[in-house]
This record gives sequence, C-alpha cells and structure tokens, in this order.
Amino acid sequence: MAKKSGTDAQLLTMHELAAYLHLDEQTVSRLVNAGKIPAVQVDRQWRFKRSQIDGWIEEQLVGEDESFADVPDGMKLPLEDLLPDQAIITNLRARTPVGVIEELAARAYTNGWLMDKPWFVGAVVERESLSSTAMEGGVAFLHTRAKDKGKIGRPFVIVGRSWEGIMFGAPDQGPTYLFFLLGLKYDRLHLPILGRLARALRNPATIARLRAMSSPDQLRALLLKEDANARAGTSTEFATATAFKPKLDRQLRLRAIRRLQQQKKADITTEEKRAAALANPKRAKAKAKPKPKSGPKQAGPITPPSTSAIRPKVAPAKK
Repeated sequence: MAKKSGTDAQLLTMHELAAYLHLDEQTVSRLVNAGKIPAVQVDRQWRFKRSQIDGWIEEQLVGEDESFADVPDGMKLPLEDLLPDQAIITNLRARTPVGVIEELAARAYTNGWLMDKPWFVGAVVERESLSSTAMEGGVAFLHTRAKDKGKIGRPFVIVGRSWEGIMFGAPDQGPTYLFFLLGLKYDRLHLPILGRLARALRNPATIARLRAMSSPDQLRALLLKEDANARAGTSTEFATATAFKPKLDRQLRLRAIRRLQQQKKADITTEEKRAAALANPKRAKAKAKPKPKSGPKQAGPITPPSTSAIRPKVAPAKK
C-alpha cells in the first residue's frame, strides 16, 4: 500500500513516472490507486521514489498465461542475448518517425526475430500516438502496448542511430538520435529490460559516445558495458553533455566540414547581397519594388473637399 512521507529530492511526479515507465498517466494512476506501485503523498499529491520504482520494476512477475520455466528473468538475462551484432543500425536512412519504426522493424523481420511486421509496426505506431516514448537527451525506447508471443519469434532489441536526428516528440523539444526498438515478447521481460536500458543511458556522456561511434561493434560493446555497470551499481558519475567531447572519426569530421562550408557559403552570399544593397540603395530598392501590372490606371485615393469649398455663401445684410 502507498504510504505518506516527507519531501525527497529524488521524488518523481505522476507525469515523470509515466514517462519513465513509458505508460500513460491514466494507467499509472490506476496502478497507484490499486496499491501496485510504491508511492508517497506530498501535499496530497502522489510522488514516487526512483529507487523504489527501480526495485518494483525488478520484482515484476510473469502474467498468468506465462510459465516461469519458459520465460527468462529479465534482470538476469544477458543483454547480449537480446542484442546480437545484426541488431545495430549505425546510420538510419529514415527521416520521419514512422519511417524509423519501419526501418527498425524491417531489421528484426529480416533476421527472423519478428513474424508479423505489419502488425508490429502498427502496434508501435499506435503506442506512439498515445504519447511519445522519446526522452530528453536524444533517446527513445519504442515498444508495443500489448505482447503477442505468436508474432514475435524471439525477444530482441534493435538499436538505430540517426546522425542528423529526428523530431520525435521529446519533452525537451529536441531531436532524437538513438532509437531502441523493444520486441521482448513477454511482459516479464519488458519492464526489467526497459529499466536496465534507461539506467544504462542516464549519463549524458554515454549518449554522446554512442552518437559519435561509427562502428556497430564499438556501439554494442559500450551498451553492454554500461548495462553491466548499471546492474552492478558502478555507473560513473553523471556528467554534462558538454563535459564529454567525443573523438570523431574521419567520416564524421568530413560531414561536419562540409556542413560548415555550406553554411559559410550561404553566409557569404547573404553578406554580398547586403553589401551591394548598401552600395547602391536606389538600385536595390528598385529591384525589390514589384512592377505594376499592366491595365487601366487605378484611381488614387479620394481626397475629401476642404471645408471652405463647401461653405455656403451668405448674402450681405441690407442696410
């Protein structure tokens, strides 16, 4: 049952918890009122300790229709079993949210991990229509609401990285660069794996390194390392995103140089036009002024007559 407590610096609001669990607020509210999620009350408002929520995620059991013997423990299952080498896409081609979902799902379908791609894509899109799973910092955890064991061959996690970033509805209104597509097949796996990934990516420096890596092997190795550190409780201290300067490989440097050159060229063109306008303002003004259309001359504005013109003449008085 929920208990009352004082203030806590690590407390989450209902909205923050819903985003953390990737559930809508109404569902979270029902679970809290039913006493299924540990909570405290502060000024008559539900608040949630992150440490208790993490523990609650780890304690989730399988559904009634699932067997413990058949379903692995989500907290003990090695992440490398869900994330093989083929599950890493370092350069997403998609430029839209739906395109990202389709490209990630296609990778799972091609490898035989997904049996029904149209259903899966539709289910993920439906989940995203409720509320975006994109988080602050450029990361999104895509998944379906309902689990259908018959349509997923084996549990998987697909990771896709977009160089330019895609607007995906993140709370900070920024682009999303790293996408994790979860096809975990069982409820017993979903929350534990989701929690593990979220904890592994809480350090902005880790996200910066993942964004900078061009090798799928390096990207996968870093994810496995951060997951192991998070599970062991040895994650590095949080750092600001600007505190970590990733070493960019040659391909990234060339892209950045080309982008800067294009921007510089556009700036030079703008400055040249501005200088030409200052040197010959009459010519620039005439060039900017649109030519009148041919046709009958338009009448100008009507000027009202002066009051003296309409003043009546008064005859002189007779003596």
